[in-house]
Amino acid sequence: MKKKHLLFLLLPLILLTGCWDLNENERMYYAYGLGVDYQNDEFVIWIQLINFANIAKTEQSSIDGIQSQVSSASGKTMDEALFKLYHAIDERVYWGHLSLLIFSEEALKKERVNSVLNTLTRYTDTRYNIWVYCTDQPLDQFFITVPVLNKGISLTVIGDPRNSYEQESFIDPIDVRRLIIALDEPGHDANIPYISLKKDWQTQDGVESTIKINGVGVVTTKEFKGYIKNDDVSGLQWMSNQAKRGEITTKYKEKYLTVTLRNINVKIKPVVNGNNVKFDINIEFNATLASFEENLTSTEIKKQVIEEMKKEIKQTYQAGLEKNMDIYQFSEVLYRKDVKTWKKLQQNGNIKLDNNTIGKININVEKLTSGRKSFKETIN
Repeated sequence: MKKKHLLFLLLPLILLTGCWDLNENERMYYAYGLGVDYQNDEFVIWIQLINFANIAKTEQSSIDGIQSQVSSASGKTMDEALFKLYHAIDERVYWGHLSLLIFSEEALKKERVNSVLNTLTRYTDTRYNIWVYCTDQPLDQFFITVPVLNKGISLTVIGDPRNSYEQESFIDPIDVRRLIIALDEPGHDANIPYISLKKDWQTQDGVESTIKINGVGVVTTKEFKGYIKNDDVSGLQWMSNQAKRGEITTKYKEKYLTVTLRNINVKIKPVVNGNNVKFDINIEFNATLASFEENLTSTEIKKQVIEEMKKEIKQTYQAGLEKNMDIYQFSEVLYRKDVKTWKKLQQNGNIKLDNNTIGKININVEKLTSGRKSFKETIN
């Protein structure tokens, strides 16, 4: 009996030993954002530590106090820079909540993207759903900018891009997983959302900065090809089956009208003629007339929207062509649909593009509504 009693006393002690090597939550810092720059032949790493004690308070509409802190270090490799950062950090850093990665322009050049991705994916804590961005502005400011109305810093447009993308699908978000896939495909061109800071919200304390996604940076495994920004990138959203909602504003009889587009469906078809290949583009969508200034017919509205969409698609393609970008990934389309022709025409994964590469652009407005009984003015 005494042996049985002794066994019952020792059993809890044996089970408890399994928890001795666990890290206490309050004794860890949580990395949320990572910035990568390259200066003077060294990687410069910015780390954003986030305060979940404040962010988790969902019962309040805004948050007071410090939500994050940012620091940097440099090294010949990313790992060396990260270990230098640890010298000035009081507690263990946990990387399992890393949610966004921002590349500077220099970090995108000379195969450095691959080096960064290799480092990140070798950490056992990091995930493949980290959002990726690029910029030509100072990295640290993006990590201390808070959302409108001082919401939790994890709710910025770069920390949670899918939320605002549902309302306005301008640039497709891309995470580490999709970036690796894009760089591993024929052509190796990847479109990374370009971000900038803009002082555009006024408060009682002055004007505050917000983060804006207003273009893409195009990168390959070997080089950085440049940016396409603002109006020049508008056509990219109409070539994506990921797009949820967008708008087109066009002019008709000296008046402007705005149409909201939904359910965008894009199909690209390669048309091969010997050693020449063109790509026919077929787009279908539903539309809602958002604003206008005079009586219009549905036929007139559809015509204006189609003409404007074609213009934007061609403008974006031309902007990419000038910088040797395959902005619409035509090389990959040909690889998927006619690999025999792709093998014959490709050089290093790319096919030659020119001003005649885009063939027919067929656009069909499947359904047009106005939100009213007719397209007439509200007040006669």
